[in-house]
Amino acid sequence: MNSPKKARKLLINTTIFTRNWRDSRSFNGVRLSLLAVLVALVSVLVACEEPKDIGLPPNTAIGVLYTDTLTVSTSTVLLDSVENDRNLLLFAGQYNDPVFGKVSAKAFGQLYVESGNFKTETEMVYDSLVAWVGYTYVYGDTTRSQEIFLHRLTEDLDTAKRYTANSSATYEAQPLAKFELTPTAKGGSKYVKLSDALGRELLEMSKGSGITQADFAKKFKGIALVPGATNTTVFGFSNGVVYLELYYHSAADTTKKLATDFSTNRARPSFSQIKVDRSGTKLAGLSVSKPLTASATGGEMFLQGATGVTTKVSFPTIENLKKESGRIAINRAELQFFVKGGSPGGPVTSVVSLAQTDANNHVLYTPEPGTGTRLYHLVQTQAGTFQSANKWYYPQIVGYSSRMKTYTFDLTTYLQALLVGFAPNNGLVLFPLSTTSLVQTSSIGTPQYLSQPYIYNQLNGSVLSGPTSAKLVVFYTYTP
Repeated sequence: MNSPKKARKLLINTTIFTRNWRDSRSFNGVRLSLLAVLVALVSVLVACEEPKDIGLPPNTAIGVLYTDTLTVSTSTVLLDSVENDRNLLLFAGQYNDPVFGKVSAKAFGQLYVESGNFKTETEMVYDSLVAWVGYTYVYGDTTRSQEIFLHRLTEDLDTAKRYTANSSATYEAQPLAKFELTPTAKGGSKYVKLSDALGRELLEMSKGSGITQADFAKKFKGIALVPGATNTTVFGFSNGVVYLELYYHSAADTTKKLATDFSTNRARPSFSQIKVDRSGTKLAGLSVSKPLTASATGGEMFLQGATGVTTKVSFPTIENLKKESGRIAINRAELQFFVKGGSPGGPVTSVVSLAQTDANNHVLYTPEPGTGTRLYHLVQTQAGTFQSANKWYYPQIVGYSSRMKTYTFDLTTYLQALLVGFAPNNGLVLFPLSTTSLVQTSSIGTPQYLSQPYIYNQLNGSVLSGPTSAKLVVFYTYTP
């Protein structure tokens, strides 16, 4: 059996308490007096319990007010749309998660013909056809072998459609092949031989004028990856490392082996159907129209990207800061989420952002003109945010702190935008990601905002808990 012609790298939380520091003593040059002042100042600061434990600077400017008692309302919500099409990963498998419920996933994808068309110039002789899959992500049981079946689609995939985790496509009942995979954390790959009849069918398409991508998609509509009935693991297959490879040679030259690939591709329709049975868990009553408060879940909030489960926060008392006269300026605002842990299926979500939503818990976005890219309305960094209503190029992305067991966001600019009416106060949701930056550089040096490949593509879950699941600390000043 020939190995593939080219190596493939596998990807593996109302009373407002304020403090006003003022220098009420003058320096007279007497060392004893200075010492007394210093002792008094230290006593005041200790009694006020400067919030050093959340990462804010211990030294604050004179005249700056502080509060940590603004209400942060939290709830577990289910996003109304999980668009996972054209993602980095295609999910297939199943796992019974004691926290998030039983997950069952199938992957669907249209195959891309290598180079966009398939044409042979001379008489070709068929050799063999194999199917390859490569995975870089597993969730669930890694102690036993798993079955993944490859099926041929009987339904066209729409190149203009945005597929979601609720989408599906029909496929032939009889599988083309079965993969037996033993999951490992570092990933892996496997190939299986396919029928000669299918191989000859594909080779026949290349004869004469050959076949274009559009025509090929009509004759071979795509593939589905379906888990075995007894599976206990969900695989994340690399989109692009799910493919068929056809081997053949020229009748005039038996020494030169040729090959053509037919692979899933993020430029073509591809998505994961994800079904979840949450019965018997704290999330059993969760639906798009029914968020769950902390009292309904034993004081806990939840987060799991690929299933659309997330924690929503809102700030109903933020307007209280405007009750004093003058203009208010937020000097520093920090929001912390306290993480209790993850699920037995895997580690906690490691990288998150905060996204604005509408009243129906749909993440807001703005289409970028001329590119088709969706600029999700993520909380921005202070460096370049809110320069105009339609620019969202500076997303704030934070990592999980294993030492503090928190996700910590700087909401300075966002809260200021709420207070001046620039942004709607509809709340924010935690938005899991699989990269530390959504802004990448193209081959010609142009910044690119690439969100779709890195969202909704992990089942790692986080459970938020503690005395409160989220806490907001704000330093602010008033000006005439």
